[in-house]
Order: sequence, then C-alpha cells, then structure tokens
Amino acid sequence: MRTPIAAAALLTVAVSILAEVPTGPTVTVAPPSGDVTIPLQTYEGLRLTNDRPSATVVDTILLGGGFRDRNLTITFTGRSTGTRPLARALEQTSDATISSCSGNAMIVRSGKGAFDVVPLADAFETRCELRISGSDRLKTHVTAAVLAVRSNVGDAELISGDEDDSGARDYTLVRHVTGPGEVLAATATGRYLITLLPDATRFRYAIDVHNPNRTTSSLDVVLQSQEHLQQIDSAAPYEVNGNRHIFAIPPGDSTIILTGELRGTNFVAPVRASLQYLVIESHPLLRPNVQTPAKRISLGETGVTPTYRGAVAFEIGTERIGWQTTRLQALHSTGFAVSHAGHRVFVPLDGPVLGETTFAVRNEGAPELVLPPRPEPTYVSLADEAVLMTKNATGQLTVPLSQGEQNVLIQHRQPLTRGLGFAAGTIAVPQLTVPATNTHLSLAYPAQWIPLYASFGSAAEVWTPAVGQILLFLILAIWIERLLAWTGVALRTRLVIALLASFAATIVMSFLVLVVVAFGALTIAWIASQPLRKRLAYAFAFVLFGIAALIFVVLTRTTSRGYGYSDMNRSAETVVTDTAAAGAPERKVQGMGDATSPAYQGLPAKFTLPAGERSTNFSQELLRIDRPQRARIFTVSAAVVQWLGVLIAVAAMALLWLERKRIAAKFTIAAPAP
Repeated sequence: MRTPIAAAALLTVAVSILAEVPTGPTVTVAPPSGDVTIPLQTYEGLRLTNDRPSATVVDTILLGGGFRDRNLTITFTGRSTGTRPLARALEQTSDATISSCSGNAMIVRSGKGAFDVVPLADAFETRCELRISGSDRLKTHVTAAVLAVRSNVGDAELISGDEDDSGARDYTLVRHVTGPGEVLAATATGRYLITLLPDATRFRYAIDVHNPNRTTSSLDVVLQSQEHLQQIDSAAPYEVNGNRHIFAIPPGDSTIILTGELRGTNFVAPVRASLQYLVIESHPLLRPNVQTPAKRISLGETGVTPTYRGAVAFEIGTERIGWQTTRLQALHSTGFAVSHAGHRVFVPLDGPVLGETTFAVRNEGAPELVLPPRPEPTYVSLADEAVLMTKNATGQLTVPLSQGEQNVLIQHRQPLTRGLGFAAGTIAVPQLTVPATNTHLSLAYPAQWIPLYASFGSAAEVWTPAVGQILLFLILAIWIERLLAWTGVALRTRLVIALLASFAATIVMSFLVLVVVAFGALTIAWIASQPLRKRLAYAFAFVLFGIAALIFVVLTRTTSRGYGYSDMNRSAETVVTDTAAAGAPERKVQGMGDATSPAYQGLPAKFTLPAGERSTNFSQELLRIDRPQRARIFTVSAAVVQWLGVLIAVAAMALLWLERKRIAAKFTIAAPAP
C-alpha cells in the first residue's frame, strides 16, 4: 500500500513544479498591413530624388592606349541626377567590342554596335578595354548625350565629322602606318556640267575624291574659268584663299559639289585629276560651237545627267576649252494649248450683253495670255484668283500665266441693237490665238425675251412650237369648227374663226379661258338639243373631256413657261458656276475684319451672271481662229407676242360677231321631243 501512495504524491509534486516554471514570452502574430516604416532622413532623400529632373550626361569619352600594343581603352566620365536614367553613348560601332569595365557605371550593349551607359552614382567614371576586330580603323557614331570625345592614342588620329540636326557626330580613329607626317596624295575624278542658257551660263562641278591615307589629306580646287560660285556641298571642311578652295579630305571616299554661274566662254578644270569628264548642254534656242582638242566620248561614259537633249561629252585634261553660241530663231509658238472653251452669254432686256468665258489652258512655257479686245473684258481670274489686266508694248491686254494646267475665267460685255420689241445682232465670244478642242456656247435669255433664231459656227436654231402647244391648237380648232358647223356657219368662215381663235388661245391665257367658257356653253346647248337618251352620255363625255383638257392645258402651260416654245426655248438648266453657287456656304472674304491679312484693293469687281429662263446651246469642235467667232440672234419681246395674240383674238371675235344672228337662231329652235 505504501508504494502506490508514495508514487502518487511524487507525481503531484512534479506537476506543481512544472506549472511554476516560466515557458517564455507569448508571441502574437498580427495580420500583414502593407506599410513599411523607414527613417525620416531616408524618406526625404527619396522624395528629393523624385522632385529633381532625371538626366545622365557623358561629359567626355577618352580614347587611350595604342594600336601597336593592342591595348586600346575607352573611358566614360559623366554625371547623373534624379533617377539616374541610362544614356545612349555609342552607335554604329559594329567592328569593336567593349569589355572588362571598372568604375561606378555599367556599359550595356543595347543592339548591334550600340552601347548604353548606366550610372551607379551621381558622378561616375568607368574605364573599359576596347578591341577592334581585324582593322586599323575605328568608326563610331557618338550621340548627343556625349559632350566631347578626346584621344590620347599616340599612333592614331581622331577625325570628327559634321554635327547633324540632333547634335550627334561621327568620329573615326585612324591608325598611322608609317608615321603621322607621311601621307599620299588624294585622287580625284571630275564630272563637270556646263549649261548654256539664253540669259546665263550655269555650271555644276561634281568631284569624287578618294583619300587612301588614314589621316586627312588636302585637295586644292582652283576656279580659273571666271566662275561665280554660289553653293558648295561637301562634308569636308575647307578654307578659301582667293580663287583657291583648300579642302581637308577625310580618309575614304567623299564628294565635293560646286554650283554657280560662268561669266566667260571657256573652261579649265579646277583640279588636277587623272580622270575628268566635261558635258556641255544648251537650251533649244542656242547652238554651241565647241573648240577643244579634247577627246569626244559618249554621254553614258561620263555619269552626268543633262537637262536638255543634244549634250556633248569630252574626256579632258588640263587644256582650255572654249565655245561660241549661236541663237536660233524659234518658229511661231504660243507655248499653251486650250482643251475646252466654255462661253455663257446673258441677253438682258436692256443694257449691254454680259458674258463669262472659261478657258481650260495647259501652259508649257508661255509667260502671258493675250486677251482679245472684243468683247470688252471686265474681269479676269486665274485659278479662282483675280488678276490685273495689263497692256504689253503693242497695247494688247495680257494676264500672266503659270506652268501647267489652269483655268482662266474672263467676264466681258458688249452692246446689242434693240427696238420696237425686237433684238437682233451679232454677239462676239472671246477667242485665243490657238484653237480650242471643244467649244460650248450657251445663250441665256430672261422671261421677257423669246428667241426666234440663233446661230453659231455651222449650227443654227429656229423657233418651233412645242408638241403640247400643237396638240392644244388642234384640239381647240377641231372643237370650235364642229360647234360652228352645228350652228350653220359657212365652211370658210368657221375654218378662219377656228384657226384664229385657237392660235390666240395658245398665246393669251385670258382669251383661252374665254374660249373655253363660251364654247363650253355652246357645247352644253348642243347636248341639250340631242334626244334624251343621248344627253346623259354626251354630258358625261363632255365632263370627262373638260377635266382632261383642263389638266392638259395646265401641264402644257407649266412646261412651256407661258409661251410654249420648244427646243430652242427649253428651260435653262440650273447652272452652278463659281460666279453664283446655289446653297454654297459663306466664305470669309480675305481682309475683312482681319488687320493682319492685307488685301489689294485695285482689282476689278466680279458680277454674277444670271441663269436666265430660256437658253440655246451650241457645241463645236476645233473652230477656226482665222476669223471671228460670233453668234447671231434674233429675239422678240414677250409683250409683242401678247399684243399679237390680242389682235388675233379681236379678229376672231369680230368674225363671231358677224355670225351672231346665225348662232342665236340656233338657240331659238325648240328642243326635240323626248
């Protein structure tokens, strides 16, 4: 019994002791909040870095070492601020490798022959080994991020090119083979073009130079042919000493181009070269006579592209070449062609006849366009721009022409004979010194004029009544004649009355209404005299005929615009030109309300040509220019036609008045029994 009791007591004491032994601090794990706590000084540094502009500048690229020992080095020195962005330093350095860099910047290859500088400090300097594969020359394109390039290579020369628009520059490091002072002469190939013009002689010297050295070589260009130099195109720098131009030719191939004007009639090569070509070309009005012992060759051997045909080429040396020019007398030529001539003429009721002409001109060299004196021009525009009309030495009106295709618009006016309600005469249209391929003439008239005859060129138009008017005349004549026959009027008398009344009704609208009412009543009387069985049928037919006749008359009068003249008097189409564009948006007039855009105030005014109510159109091809181009017209006033219709109507009514008893007697006859 004692042993279990003692064991239980010992176990109780051990548990109590273990409960009192400390087990360490309790760790409570908090959920992540996404916040990072840094010292205030570090935060201020980061904030100031973001506020400053970020840029990296390579102050200097220094080339060191030597070609002989193959220990070339390249050192990048520069500064960076802000976030220290990388900077592109070298491009197009395909024959070199950069490695083993040491310093506080990294050199990163970013493409074929391109290297970037990645700064690791605000001020950095990194030195790298530079190796050139299989060449004694290093070519590279230094970007605008590099301020300067220097060289400490003892057995090489650093040659710099011209700076481009972005600030970048090409550099070439060339090794000296036998020493810096020993150079070979540069070789040149001259290609000279001389252009003989009526008013001047121009030249273009293209000199291809090859420098076999690894250093610059000088080339003398001596101008000894009375050249007036205007432009030099060359990548090589040069100095001017009188008529000498000394060029510093870089290693390799380069080109020098000289352009200007020759003041003399002879030529001497400006450089001493083993191969030189001369090409002499001339204007078509000039014929040169070249005097030279030089060998003449084909134009294709020279590599020169002339402007004019018939150029001659020579292979020359140091001899002097002279020439004489003979001016040729050119045949008569205007230098322009007219593809289309469009004339629009408006004949008003009174005043001068107004016209507008458009010439589609293709100019190949004519300096001006001579305007015809008749009809009198009042406004001229070239390519929708008003121009001044000036007189030449012979007193002719002229306007300047530009090269190529253009439209010349001329507005003009001329008198026309009028009297007693008629207008007759000739209308001249402007014509140039060359024939137009197509000529179109449109004669427009207001509502007060009715054209009876018009002709232009070989075409003529004569007034003919419209088909609707002819049908209306025939229907009225047959209707009136049949009713008068029922009343017992003699045949000859009723035919005359029917013809006169029908003709007057087609001219005077009020008389047409009177005829319809009067003879309609007579028709009703004729129906009433018929037997009862026929009355209803005749009455129904008369009503239908009356409705159809009314519709026909309305349509006929609307189509004929009140007079019914057909082809020659057809309605004028709505013509929209630059003089009056219907519905066109308003355009701001230059100079109105704008003090900064002055406008010339001496130009003539441009009128708007009406479209008219009637028009006659003609189209001709290649009209002769050795005789005036005129249109002949004969028109009558609408008032005269109206009065003529009234007189005819009075004559018809007088004849009816003479037959009044015979017609009245017909109404006294008793109606027939049903």
